[in-house]
Amino acid sequence: MSSSSIKVSEIPAGQGVTAEIQGRPVAVYNSGEELVVLENVCTHMGCETGWNTFEQTWDCPCHGSRYHANGAVLRGPAQAPLPRLEHRIENGEIVLD
Repeated sequence: MSSSSIKVSEIPAGQGVTAEIQGRPVAVYNSGEELVVLENVCTHMGCETGWNTFEQTWDCPCHGSRYHANGAVLRGPAQAPLPRLEHRIENGEIVLD
């Protein structure tokens, strides 16, 4: 799913989505307890990642980096995690701070 806004109710627990919010590419994971909002730009070469439903990871299609749902690097070549973005919920939608 890719969109210009994300309604919290549309992200099932244990799943992730990608979107653009306020002009920024984001990757959002719903752990069931919290929303993890990440900058969706691979820290290796700047490609956008995609959600791997089976492995529950953010995978970069360019050079194979793989990130945990919380943004931590699982496999390189990326060395740095996906940065977390400060956010709030307004009217059921994610807004970046």
